[in-house]
Amino acid sequence: MCFAPYVSLSTSMIEFLLSIYFLTKNPRDKLNRMIALISFLLGLYQLNEFLICTTRAPIFTILAMSVTAILPALAVSYALIMWRKKLNFGWNIIIYLPIFFFITMFSVMKYYHTSAQCMSIFILYPNTYLIGKFFGFYYLAYLFGAVILFNLCSTNAKTKPEKVLSQLGMLGMFIFTVPTFVFLIFLPSLEVQFASVLCEFALLLAIEFIFVLWYKDKHKISF
Repeated sequence: MCFAPYVSLSTSMIEFLLSIYFLTKNPRDKLNRMIALISFLLGLYQLNEFLICTTRAPIFTILAMSVTAILPALAVSYALIMWRKKLNFGWNIIIYLPIFFFITMFSVMKYYHTSAQCMSIFILYPNTYLIGKFFGFYYLAYLFGAVILFNLCSTNAKTKPEKVLSQLGMLGMFIFTVPTFVFLIFLPSLEVQFASVLCEFALLLAIEFIFVLWYKDKHKISF
């Protein structure tokens, strides 16, 4: 959590406003739309944290974890858009299938019939046991996969601006991947305590998104 529920609420409002800005800046551009969607979901997660802390309603625990299940797949799609790679329907199903699995599990497992607990800097989620370990693997694997895709994008870039843009995209993934990796490795209780790294790093990522779109527009790159 962002140290206080209302800080989480403020963070969510900033993310929502930025998502509108990113989308309206160029609604036809795929990269703008993807960045707007990721920003919106980051804001939605923070809003759910606020609601977990203020209402204790179990539904917001399910919604918060569902949002975190969507983000890794969007990171991969973000990298593929920047690499200008179009996947067929089958590959898209494979990429997004884990989302439906985890959302279903979070919805039906008895552990989520009670609300998460609001701690000082943690949201204390019900113990997910084996599902939590699978989820951690999925989360990290997809984020590292996105980093690899951004690296390939940079390596195969035809122009210097496109190379720099892909490197900026990779920087955004590191903003999320590194702290998540640290929490998973050095805080093995993450399957119980989901540290709200999304709060501080969501704002950093939003700033990075602003710079990505500014650089894209400056060099007249479109997707």
